[in-house]
Amino acid sequence: MISISPKDFSFIAEENLHAIFGIFARCRIKINLMQNSAISFSVCIDNDPKITQSAIKSLEHNFNVRYNQNLELITIRNYNQETIDKVVHGRKIMLEQKSRLTAQIIVSVE
Repeated sequence: MISISPKDFSFIAEENLHAIFGIFARCRIKINLMQNSAISFSVCIDNDPKITQSAIKSLEHNFNVRYNQNLELITIRNYNQETIDKVVHGRKIMLEQKSRLTAQIIVSVE
């Protein structure tokens, strides 16, 4: 999971997203999950250390970047809270995103 925020504490605006997606495209990074707020942008990607580090170095020129390893993305279709509780029991939830039919949860595997 990579979390990105502007260095000047401004908002994540369209030009920021354009630059971020441009770096991901150049590095051929596939995004499995993304979450955007006014002040940060987080993505879950497959871990290829060489490609990931290249993208992080590029992002660090203009953004503050935090990177977490040893995470697992869990996707549950047609979820209910009981199922989520069973799957994440005893694990630290790093990010959670739910729609009407699908829950995606990033958990620590440590």
